[in-house]
Amino acid sequence: MGAAYTEPSGLNKFWLGFFLGLGFPVVFFLLYFLFRFRDLTFVHYFQLLVQTGKIVHVMSLSVFPNLIPFMFFVRTNRFKSGRGVMAITILFAIAIFALKFFM
Repeated sequence: MGAAYTEPSGLNKFWLGFFLGLGFPVVFFLLYFLFRFRDLTFVHYFQLLVQTGKIVHVMSLSVFPNLIPFMFFVRTNRFKSGRGVMAITILFAIAIFALKFFM
């Protein structure tokens, strides 16, 4: 028969996944700013996104890269970390959904 399942050691913490899932959207939001709007300050960039109603679109695209750590954790059987990434992604989705209807 097959070997018994053993939980992988290291990198299998809910909070690790949560903070990594929080970091990826922030980094990609900033990368979008750096490559797309080099001539603006960050404050002007954020004001432009809010005024034009594009903040929801940019936030949605920023959350998409969370697939990278999520798929890594799931494929390496680090399900607690995967749950952390999924939890913060769901919180982002709720925030984006709320922004969509209240802006």
